[in-house]
Amino acid sequence: MVDLSVDFAGVQMKNPIVLASGGPGWDGEHMRRCAEAGVGALVPKSLGPPARWLHHPRTGRMGLFKIEKRPYGMINLELFSTLPLKRWLDDELKVAAGGGAPIIASVVACPEPSDTQKTAALVVDTGYASMIEINVSCPMPAGEVGMHIGRHPNLVAEQVEAVKEVVEVPVAVKLSPNYAYIDEVAKAAEEAGADAIMATNSVQSFFGVDIETGIPPLPAFGGYSGPAIKPITMKCVAQIARKVDTPISAIGGVSTWKDVVEYIMVGATTVQTCTAVMWRGLDVFKELINGLGSFMERKGYERIDDFRGVALKHITTVEDLSKLEPMRASIEVDACTGCGTCAKVCQYDAIKTRGRKAEVIHEKCDGCGLCVAWCPADAITLV
Repeated sequence: MVDLSVDFAGVQMKNPIVLASGGPGWDGEHMRRCAEAGVGALVPKSLGPPARWLHHPRTGRMGLFKIEKRPYGMINLELFSTLPLKRWLDDELKVAAGGGAPIIASVVACPEPSDTQKTAALVVDTGYASMIEINVSCPMPAGEVGMHIGRHPNLVAEQVEAVKEVVEVPVAVKLSPNYAYIDEVAKAAEEAGADAIMATNSVQSFFGVDIETGIPPLPAFGGYSGPAIKPITMKCVAQIARKVDTPISAIGGVSTWKDVVEYIMVGATTVQTCTAVMWRGLDVFKELINGLGSFMERKGYERIDDFRGVALKHITTVEDLSKLEPMRASIEVDACTGCGTCAKVCQYDAIKTRGRKAEVIHEKCDGCGLCVAWCPADAITLV
């Protein structure tokens, strides 16, 4: 029997799956439903003081990116919670807590750390927040909030220090993937006293243009989420994990249990999801939890810590890879269907199709591996 429970910076969770901040957590009732669906913890949409810039547009703010009608990513023009802070304090947090899962209350980082501090203190005083998440990473705002704070290590440190002064619960900070040196920001947060790192928020993006009219359907920069961003956010998690000792909650592109496992293997203690819930409903949580449990049973892992971070020692640099002996494509003749895909994608003219089979011209092969990635029959390996 596997044990999925985790201790996340002192917050006890029955499993590492967390509802990330976003639409599914816009009020207490929807958070309660997510808790009852099995999640280990809940993060509401970020709470903040009343301000006009907190209002999200009600004129259409979601767009899907698709290939042949299959979505692979989504852009949103969401900002923070549009419910008044008082309503969260008086009602919504209590309703959310009724589901039984710990609440990691996300708080908007205001330009003045003292304002962030006040909001965090009010939230913790309700008794319903097990942890505070400081949001220094929202990609939408044009002012001095969101990722405009999160790209400066010193400003992030000031936010953490201010909140730590007034709350007894653990404090986490949610970072932005839009800054290349995210590990430096994470380290600054850790040194300022952060108990956990959330990595990361969505990627700043632009939906595109209607080429018939020249008008952008969503005429503002938004946040990109969904399966397509996982390579970006996974890099961030691995980058941070090699820099800090602080526990990490991974966020970005999580749609299958395999995504959960990968994030844990690069150092995450918990894994958050939001877009998958918006696309597929609350059953996503059971799919992730059951898949993770089955994987652990098959591999003989008893606890999450048994495989957390196991991939980090294998991450190297391109410079070091270039020192290894070259590899070349090798085709399993019996498995090859002769479809010709490998020959089409080979940029070095190293693969030819003869009849119904493909052959490698070894002296031309540059060992890039693109043919391996594209082969629909899995008939090619690098040796």
